[in-house]
Amino acid sequence: MGAEIKKILLVEDDEECRKMLTCIIRHLGYDVIQADTGLDGIDRAASEHPDLIVISLDFPLMRGLDMTISLKNNPKTYDIPILVYPPWDSDDATDAALKAGAAEVLKEPITLLSFHQALHKYAPGDTELDRRNMFLQ
Repeated sequence: MGAEIKKILLVEDDEECRKMLTCIIRHLGYDVIQADTGLDGIDRAASEHPDLIVISLDFPLMRGLDMTISLKNNPKTYDIPILVYPPWDSDDATDAALKAGAAEVLKEPITLLSFHQALHKYAPGDTELDRRNMFLQ
């Protein structure tokens, strides 16, 4: 038997982006839980306790920074690492995300290799790509 497949919660309001990232994350060997709002993401994180949360910083109703703060202040979710990706590349966005409790901010350009390394850093597992060491190098 192989290792348990890790669960990643993806919070992204843009449907096309969410579909693309879900496909990539699954291809990298993880299960994906999807949320399209910050409030839904908080609920899903508390109920499903994923191994990692990946959040877009810019979406309506509850911004990614507000969601990060809320997750880190919740006893049910404070221990889940959070990766964020801003829709813009700025030091201010990076600093704000890290101060809010994000474990890491993904910086442009995000490649398949850098994305896989970030996911694996916080949700290590025996994924299919780890075994085959495919086209990532």
